[in-house]
This record gives sequence, C-alpha cells and structure tokens, in this order.
Amino acid sequence: MKRILLTTLAALFSWATLFAQNENDFYTDKISLVDRTVDLVADYNVNNTDAEDDSEKLQQAIDDLTKLENGGRINIPVGDYFFKNIHVKSNIHLVIHRNATIYPTDPGNDKNFGIFNIGKDGEFTQNVSIRAKSEQFTVDISTSRNPNVRVISVYNTRNFLVADASVIDDNTKFSAITTGYTQYNGEYVMSQDGVIRNCRIEKAHYGYGLIQSQALRHVFFKDIWGDGGVTLRLETGYKKMNALQIGGNHDIYANNVYCQNGNAAVMISPHAIKNGHIEIDGVEAVNTGFAARIDRGYLTKEQDSLGLTPGYYANTSIVKNVKGTYGTTAQVKAKHFGYLPCQERSLIGEDYNIDGESFPAPAVATVLYRAGNKNNADGYYNVAISGVESFGFKYQEAIIGEDTWIDDCTSVPDEPIDPPTSSDPTSKSDLLEMGYQVYPNPSDGVFNVKSTKITSSTILKIYTLYGQEINPILLKRSQRIKVDITSYPPGTYVVNVDGDSFRILKQ
Repeated sequence: MKRILLTTLAALFSWATLFAQNENDFYTDKISLVDRTVDLVADYNVNNTDAEDDSEKLQQAIDDLTKLENGGRINIPVGDYFFKNIHVKSNIHLVIHRNATIYPTDPGNDKNFGIFNIGKDGEFTQNVSIRAKSEQFTVDISTSRNPNVRVISVYNTRNFLVADASVIDDNTKFSAITTGYTQYNGEYVMSQDGVIRNCRIEKAHYGYGLIQSQALRHVFFKDIWGDGGVTLRLETGYKKMNALQIGGNHDIYANNVYCQNGNAAVMISPHAIKNGHIEIDGVEAVNTGFAARIDRGYLTKEQDSLGLTPGYYANTSIVKNVKGTYGTTAQVKAKHFGYLPCQERSLIGEDYNIDGESFPAPAVATVLYRAGNKNNADGYYNVAISGVESFGFKYQEAIIGEDTWIDDCTSVPDEPIDPPTSSDPTSKSDLLEMGYQVYPNPSDGVFNVKSTKITSSTILKIYTLYGQEINPILLKRSQRIKVDITSYPPGTYVVNVDGDSFRILKQ
C-alpha cells in the first residue's frame, strides 16, 4: 500500500490556531442550575411501549418547564417514542437514555418535517441541550414513508448543545442536523455559540448526510461520524438565503470528522454567500469520494441576473490532518467522473445507487481543492491545507485541483510512472551532481531550472507523481528555464529535462 504525505504551508494563520479548541469556549452548560427535573413517563404519563404519537405530552413538559426562571431537565427513559415538530424552548435540557429509540411520527406529505426544532418561528432561544444520559441514544428514521425528515434543526439559538445522537437513516432527503437563519424582530438572524458533538448517521443519501450548516456563528463540531453522504456539509446553498445575501458560516471549528462509503467527510461550498473563517483539524474518509471537498463559489443564472457575485470563505481558513483511504464503491456523482484517473473509470458502476443520484465508483482523491489562490470576486479563496495522507490510491495524487479534470484519456498511460520512494524534493546536493540548480525548491509554484546542459532545443516536461503530464508556463533564457505551475495544486511533481528527472515541491 502506497502512502503519500504532502504538507502545504500557508502564510496567513488565525490566532486561534495557536490553541486547541475547548468546548467551554463555545457552550456554557447550565443543566445543573435548572429549577426542576421531570421524567417524561412517570410525570407526564407517556406510554413508551406503543406506536402512538407522544408529541403533545413532551411539548407540554417543555412548555411547563420553560416558564421557570432557570428552566428544567426532561429525562426520557428506556423505551420507544414517536415525536413530530417538537418546539424546544429556552432553558430546556432533554436527556435521553442510551436504550431509548426515537421515531418520527408519520409526517404525512409534509415536505419540511422536523422531529426537534430549536429557535424556530420567530422565537429567540437560549441555554438548551439535547443529549444522552450516557453513550448515544437512537433516532430511527429509516422506515419513514416520507423522505423529507430532519432530526434536529437549529435556528435563532444561543448557547446550545446537540450531542450523542445515533441516526439510523435510509436515504432521507435532509441532513439529520441542520442549521439555518430565521426572522426575529424584523431582522434575519442565525444561531451562535454552540457545540455539536458525538453524533453519527448510517446509510445517508449522497446529497445529504449528518450535518448541514447554512447559517451559523462561533460553533464547535467534534467527534462526528457518517456512513454515506457528507458528515459535515458547510454548504450555503439555500436559494432564498443566497438571493438575500444573509446567513453563512462564520468562526466555525471542527475536530475529528469521519465518513465511510459516502460523498465526503467534509464539504466546503459557499455558492453565492460570503462566509467567514473555518478551521478543521482531523478529517478521515474510507471508501468515500473525498475526505475533504473544497469548492469555489459560483452563481446560478438567476443569481447572476440579480447582480450578485460568487461567494467564498475567509482566506484565513484551515483544513489540516486529513487522511483518505481508497475504496471502489464510494458515492460519486457524474459531475466528478472527470477527476477520476483514466485507469479507473471502467470501475464506475452502470446503475445508480439507491439514492438515484450517485454511482458506486472508486474514491476519487483525498482532497479536491477547487477554491484556491485566485480572486475572491470570482469565487476563489485560500485554504491552508496540511498534513494530508493518502492510502491505496494507485493512480491519484493526494490533493487534486480543478485543472486535473481529464476529458480525453487517449494520451494517458495505462500504468503510472513508478513513483519515487520519497515524495520530498530532490536534495540540492543530488541536483548539483546531476548538473542542475533548482531554486527555490520548495516554491510557491514559480521556480528556475539552471544548467549548462540547457540549450534552445531543451525539452522540459512536468508530471504528477503518477504519470499525468501537466502544462506548465515556460520561459527559456540562456542556460535557464523559468517554470510556472501556480495553477496546479500543492504537492510533489517530477521534472524531466531531456531525460534527466528530479522532484520539486510546490507549497
């Protein structure tokens, strides 16, 4: 199994990167201060052995306790519960037993169904939590006849905790946990100051997954796990939000994000929204299209007609410690087939997955970085990517960019150039022995190759480690060639000068 370690250094870092994130900096737990604790079964006579709707009694408990100065705690013991559109209010803490299972009450034809809603319908909510008593509680939405089911939605809320939810899915058409904007006192507002941790989902739809954040400020995601879809989707694609230029993700941090058999562990996609700083440490994907998928902003025709400009994330953003492991049955949509190595396109499945959108196909790359190093006005932005490890990808670099798309595979070799044993650049002393000076190396993508061997007829070519030829910008001078590969993603490249080969590193 081949392993590649690529490190990309950035010139700009947020001050926050100097310190590990602490949950207490984002959420202040007030559960110990509540005025009253109740048991949903013992105190509100909920039957947790039948399949009848229990929403009215849970809502009554919430309404009773939120009237108290410091609110209350509602214990939900072992058993089965059926809920719909529960309105979680200020100073309410739901504590759910690990052997409790929550099901959605039949949503009928509701296209916007939610089990738990926090801060919705023009209300400001604060100091709330949904958590397990220990380990994780279960939410089973796999048998819902209506696929439009959200588990937890967070709107105008401050100081919140969502934790310990284990979601059993079967291709529903919302992310299980969603955050968005709402109107409050005539203004558009979003949630801020919160923690979402220790949550997971199984069998998620390609286009959804565990979490999607459209509007959020100062929130910490930690220890989140996904099977299928996207585990952490920082995608601000809601049409109305884009048209109004509101919402977006600002001051967002994440630690330990995992995905298997899916689309991506982390997806960063701004659409037309101007987002703020994000920082993600620890991303892992197995048999998944991408560990991290970082897309640039863009406009639909309708948004262009409104005079909008493409969105972006802050140029201080960071994604680090990323690991991808190859597999052949990831969820991959046709729009990404051109990024697959030509040698593997025969492995793309002929039929859709059960989601009806993606195909079973090889994992594409550990990181797809289409956002970087150009003008914000065109939807580009810089993300400092570092500590990338790639396992089992025979034909693919660890980090690929939008310029790695291949339409025509006729000129691509069946087998890659045998990669060097090290992905480090060739040393200065080794280069001198070969008769070359290469400077700077590493570089930002612009470097010089100098040698007495260079003449007007010298041919210089550049390849990825796995044999794909790229098209650099070359400027020949006497005994020197200036090379520009700034439009290509960071990584190690092989330079061939009239048969002599050596490695350079683009940061």
